Amino acid sequence: MPWYFITVTVYFWLPILVLGIWLLPKQDAITLKALAWSIVVFWPLTAAMEYLCLYLDIWDFSQELDPLLGIALFGAPIEEFLFWFGAPVFVLLAYFAFDRRYPAPGRGVASAP
Repeated sequence: MPWYFITVTVYFWLPILVLGIWLLPKQDAITLKALAWSIVVFWPLTAAMEYLCLYLDIWDFSQELDPLLGIALFGAPIEEFLFWFGAPVFVLLAYFAFDRRYPAPGRGVASAP
């Protein structure tokens, strides 16, 4: 069973879906533009980091230890891209959620969840 794929989907992409549906319609245009630019910057950097770490043998993947889906992009399993592309989006949406619930002093009151 491809546990890496399942855990990345459950830990990142399902929360991204829920947080995105809840938070993104409530954001102003400047915040959405900042989110988009953050993703545009982070995704190529994370892809480059993935290939650098694979090239330097910092990490490797084993079908025996953790079965993968078997889909690879230029030698890296697709699960890695789900992880690297999901992590920045999840962190940014989690920041939006915490900022909405616990705004900085002087910026208004916290809204009800």
